[in-house]
Amino acid sequence: MAQKLRLAVLLSGSGTNLQALLDRSASGTLKAQVAVVVSDRPGAHGLKRAELANIPTRIIDYRALMEKGRDEWERLQLPVDLRELDEAQQILHFPDVSKRLGRLAGMVLAEDEMIRHLNAFQPDCIVLAGFMRLLSPYFLRHYNRDGAWRVLNIHPSLLPAFPGQRGYEDTFDYGVKWGGVTVHFADEGEDTGPILAQAVYPVWPDDDLDSLRKRGLQLEYALYAQCINWLASGQVRFFESSHGRTIVKIIDPNYPRILKDWAISAFSGKT
Repeated sequence: MAQKLRLAVLLSGSGTNLQALLDRSASGTLKAQVAVVVSDRPGAHGLKRAELANIPTRIIDYRALMEKGRDEWERLQLPVDLRELDEAQQILHFPDVSKRLGRLAGMVLAEDEMIRHLNAFQPDCIVLAGFMRLLSPYFLRHYNRDGAWRVLNIHPSLLPAFPGQRGYEDTFDYGVKWGGVTVHFADEGEDTGPILAQAVYPVWPDDDLDSLRKRGLQLEYALYAQCINWLASGQVRFFESSHGRTIVKIIDPNYPRILKDWAISAFSGKT
C-alpha cells in the first residue's frame, strides 16, 4: 500500500494549485496530505485556502530579509559561506559582485527561516505552487541530498521552452500550436531540473491568453496530483544520461493511458 506523503506547499498568490491538491486529498484520490503552507506574501489568498482547510500556515517576510541582506551582508553571520554559494548558484547573473552577494545573503536569511518552519512539520516533499521566489543552493541542498530529489515545481510551458515567470504569456506570444505543462524537480538553475512529467494542450486559432491559461491550469491540477501519486507509490526512477543529466522515468504500467486521457481532456476542455 502506498504511503501518504507529507507535503509542504510554498506559494505567493491565489493558491489554485493548492486548492486542487486539497480537494483531491479530501476526496481520497491524492496519496498525500498537506502538512503546512508557507507564503512570502501575507496577503496571499492561498493562505486563506489553507486556513479554511485547517492547514497550518507560515509567512516569511522576504521583503525585510532581502533588504537586510542587501544592506548588511558583509556583517551577517550566515549558515553558509556566501562566496562559495555565489560560485555554485546559477540564478543570479548580474556582474556587480557586491549586489549579487547582498541578494544571496537576503535569500539565505529568508530560506534559513523557512527551513526552520518546514522542518517542524517533517515534510516528505516541498511543493512549489506559484512561489514567485528563486531558491538558492542553500535551500535546495538542504532537501535534495543523499541522492533524493524532494523539491517539486510546476511550470506552465513545455520545458526547456519558455522558462521563467511568463510561461503562459511566452507560449501565447510565440505562436506555438501546442502548449504544455511541466512538473520537474528543482535544481540550482531556473526551471532546469529533472523533468518528472509533461502534458500538452492544443492552441486554437481563436484563443486569447485567458482561454489558453484556463486550459493549461486545468491540466496543471491533474498533472501535479498524478506526479505526487507516482512519487507516493514508488513509481519514479532516476537515471544518469551519457551527458551527466538526471533523467526521470515513470514505471507505472498505466502511464500511456494517463497521457492519452490528459490529451483527450485537453482537446475537450475538461481535465
